[in-house]
This record gives sequence, C-alpha cells and structure tokens, in this order.
Amino acid sequence: MSNLLKFSLAAAVFAAVSGFAHAQETPAAASTPAPGAEEQHLPPYDCTLTEAVLCKAGSSCTPAKTLGELQLPARVLLHFEQQVLAGVSADGLPHVSTMSSVARSGDIVVAQGVDSGTGWMVHATSNDDEVTFVAASDDFIVNAFGTCKPLGVAQ
Repeated sequence: MSNLLKFSLAAAVFAAVSGFAHAQETPAAASTPAPGAEEQHLPPYDCTLTEAVLCKAGSSCTPAKTLGELQLPARVLLHFEQQVLAGVSADGLPHVSTMSSVARSGDIVVAQGVDSGTGWMVHATSNDDEVTFVAASDDFIVNAFGTCKPLGVAQ
C-alpha cells in the first residue's frame, strides 16, 4: 500500500472519529434545536475498529489487517463537542481531524469529513455500541467495523 494511501487512510480514520464530537443536524457548526426540543449532549466515544475490507479500482475487495498505517485493532476518539476524530499515528504522534458535518436522525449519528484528499464517514447509533467507518479516495474504498463506548458516563 503506498505511503500516500496509508497516510490518507490513517488521517481519514482520525477525521471520522472526530466527526462524532458534536452530533447535531448538518451543518455541524451552528445548529439550533427545534422550539421546545432539547439538544441531547453526546459524550466523547472511545472506539476500536477491529475488522476492515479494502476495495481498489480494477480488483476485488480483500480483508485488511490495517487502516492505512494503523494496525487493527485501531483505537480512535470521537469527540462531538470538539468536533474531532483523534488517534495516534504510526510514528507515535497525535493526529486530529475535523468533522465537516454531523447529522442526527433519531438514535442514528453520521459524521463526515475530508482529510488529505480522502473523504470519510462514521455511522453509529446511540442504542448500541456498533460503529461503521468508510473512507474513499479516487482509487480505493475501505470499510471498517468496530465498537464504541462513551467516556465519562456510568454504564
């Protein structure tokens, strides 16, 4: 896998996690709850992506052992209030990516963003711990699956 693809995938994973940070209607920045409705605060989420499938143009999809340069399982933080997806890159330095939009429909939360030319999306529900991550560029798509747990909330 090329270094650009590895970096883009890692950047996209971090970006996606950050998209969960402040779940509101799109656009993520200035959204107000409907009259009489109370905005539901989402805590930060500690997510672990454990499975992935990489699809490249002109070839079939194959199971992946990494998300870019991140070995699976890959751990990331979704922080909705800060609107960031954060993790640690292969060189040990933090990587933070900003959520471009966060939308909510009932218990479903979808965060999206773009990082280093790679578009990403995180899809989760507030009633279970499952999460799906997708990153795409002009020549690949990666789908990853895992779980998230809220931080700072008694369970």
